[in-house]
Amino acid sequence: MESALAYFEENDWPASTTIPSVLVKRRLVERHWLPDDADIRVTRLRVTSGLAPEVEVFLFPRCSPGYTDDVGAQERVHGFENHVGLFMDRPDESALTRLADRLETTGRMVYEGSAHNPHENTTMLYFAPSAAVAMSRRRFPRWELQCAGDLTACADRRRVRTEAVCSAYAALAANHVDGGLTQPAPARRPVPVAAREG
Repeated sequence: MESALAYFEENDWPASTTIPSVLVKRRLVERHWLPDDADIRVTRLRVTSGLAPEVEVFLFPRCSPGYTDDVGAQERVHGFENHVGLFMDRPDESALTRLADRLETTGRMVYEGSAHNPHENTTMLYFAPSAAVAMSRRRFPRWELQCAGDLTACADRRRVRTEAVCSAYAALAANHVDGGLTQPAPARRPVPVAAREG
């Protein structure tokens, strides 16, 4: 982790304080069968000046329990965690619900689930592309709505369509870019980030 932060500094990319990841850690633990004490961190970089978007970076230190080079290789090949994030600094449940509805209808996305990160008091809602959209090789196929505060109650009212999520991830895996892997990894069933269905 120290070498990554030093690299960001060398390139004049100011990084926010690293905090433990909640949602992405949960997803990586389930997808790669990592131990629960795997150390997955997140930081945000400012790579240009002005009002340009930040770049969110997830760090998985080599000294962490469960680390293998194959985890990073598989994530890069399939682009599972590539996403565009929209931050709502003053969200209300009505606005969040309308935006999530639009992503699932017009946007042809599939709601994957949510998590509240107490380390920064934000709530994230994740959306995967539908299986048909996942085959179109979009550069950022997944979307995240990140909201200030704890909107867990609102997020929990949205249904996770587990079968559609699994189909989306199968399509993303089938439509991968060549990441230089010498052999394919064993097929693993993607696990949605939320267990509840409503």
